[in-house]
Amino acid sequence: KKFSSEFLISFTIDLQKSITRILNVQNCVVEQMLVDRSKLGQLFQKCGEKELQFLTDSGLWFGFILGLIQMLIALINDNPWTISIGGTIVGYATNWLALKWIFEPVDPTKV
Repeated sequence: KKFSSEFLISFTIDLQKSITRILNVQNCVVEQMLVDRSKLGQLFQKCGEKELQFLTDSGLWFGFILGLIQMLIALINDNPWTISIGGTIVGYATNWLALKWIFEPVDPTKV
C-alpha cells in the first residue's frame, strides 16, 4: 500500500510537470478545427459578428467615396493606367483595413 501511494504521488508530480508535453490543448483545438472546417467558420462569424456586420454595411459607402475620388483623379490625370493603379491601391487599402478591423477589434470577444 505504501508503494502504491508513493508511486501515485510521484506519478502525479511528474504528470503535472510535463502536462504541456503530454496534452497540448492548442494542437487539439487546431486539429479539431481542421477536421470540421465549418466549426472554424462558425467561430469566426461569432467572434467577429459586429465587425463583419459593420464591414458589410459600410462597404458600399467606402467603395462609393473611394470610387468618386478615383474618378476625379482619372479625369484630372489623362494617363490610361490611372484607373488600374488607383484600383490596385484602393483594393489593397480596403482589404488591409477590413482585415485590421476583423482581427484587431475594439471590443474583442473572448472565447
